[in-house]
Amino acid sequence: MWWFKYFVEFWGVVVILYTKMLTHADPPVLGLVYFMCLTMARGITTAYFSPMSGAVSYMMGHMPFEDLAYNLMAHALGTLAVAATFLPIRAMLEN
Repeated sequence: MWWFKYFVEFWGVVVILYTKMLTHADPPVLGLVYFMCLTMARGITTAYFSPMSGAVSYMMGHMPFEDLAYNLMAHALGTLAVAATFLPIRAMLEN
């Protein structure tokens, strides 16, 4: 299951972005959710839900380029999933 850590990255990005958008970036809530995502993904994820963290890990030699490319793809797909689904879900929650 080589793809599992990238799936975890994808879902972490989705959860963090939804939290940011639904709470209007409330710092305590966002910090708690980010901490919970990092705690649950400990030992699995390598980019920590951030493209910049993945890029820095690659530049420091802690991650091969293939992992960086898959992590960036997981981040992009997570962002696109939130962008495609946020407005209908927010409208549903408001009713």
